[in-house]
Amino acid sequence: MILRNLEALEADLGARLRPVYLVLGPEEFLCREALRVLKQKVLSPGSADFDLSDFDAGAVSSDEILEAANTFPMVSGRRLVLVRDAARIRESDQEALIAGLETLSPKTVLVFLAGEMDHRRRFYRTLVERHCVCEFQKLKDAALEKWAAARLRQEGRTLAPQALKRLMQMAGSDLEALGAELEKLVLYAGGAKAIPAEAVDGLVRSSRQHDIFHLIDAVGAKDRNGALQKLAGLLGTGEHPLVVVNMLARHCRQILIARECLEKGVHAREIAAAAQVPPFVLEKLLGQAKRAETKVIEEMFLRLAAIDKQLKSSALDGRRLLEGLICGLV
Repeated sequence: MILRNLEALEADLGARLRPVYLVLGPEEFLCREALRVLKQKVLSPGSADFDLSDFDAGAVSSDEILEAANTFPMVSGRRLVLVRDAARIRESDQEALIAGLETLSPKTVLVFLAGEMDHRRRFYRTLVERHCVCEFQKLKDAALEKWAAARLRQEGRTLAPQALKRLMQMAGSDLEALGAELEKLVLYAGGAKAIPAEAVDGLVRSSRQHDIFHLIDAVGAKDRNGALQKLAGLLGTGEHPLVVVNMLARHCRQILIARECLEKGVHAREIAAAAQVPPFVLEKLLGQAKRAETKVIEEMFLRLAAIDKQLKSSALDGRRLLEGLICGLV
């Protein structure tokens, strides 16, 4: 079976806990949320050190995965075995895992995590036919707005429809950043159920977008101190380094898209759609795209992708990684 949103996964978990899950798709935020939900369902509080086995598919064999999956839990009712980057599992190991899933310990939940996977492979087809696949595509437009409204409802809050649309324009389609903005609005509202519409303009991304623009400009101007100051300002507001990484990566991608469009003579309105930026940001973006050195922005984008992976797979200091990024570029 295939589940395509968190609500469907949570409903299914309420009915049963399946032995095997594949969590995949380009929407990394929802993949991480699904993994969080599964961990909460499988593991007892504080038991992860005893009952969680966390593997990278590129560094482990099928025998090691199955050995962990057939080890009884010590504290929780079940053991959770997580295999990250599952698309890297060798084909021979895929066949061994398919066979091993038939005799999996009833005390284990095995979760494969992947950004994408070849749907033609027997491994994927087996997981769809006999187990549970949670596949999360990027949310756009109405689906994105629906997700934000549902997120607010979970917190017992509401936001006027026009204010919600304004929030979508300002925060963009990055769920990591959008989720952080929603948390800010909830905190701002305090005990009130209805979030004031003016809070969107007062709190949301406009100030962060301003800092992102200036940080990129400082990198382009080889102004190390200025770039580090803007980074400190972003992190000083309490933003998680991973959110800042995603914001910077998104902005770099927008600059590269805008620059390519400018070189092709594309109309400004079409550039705004291609880069997914609201009209009030477009003029600044186009100016920056004209000034930016493509090689610098491309290198920054690639390094941000590496930092993103490090932060998701280790306990490294995000601030130091970002500072090292800037010092390496400037």
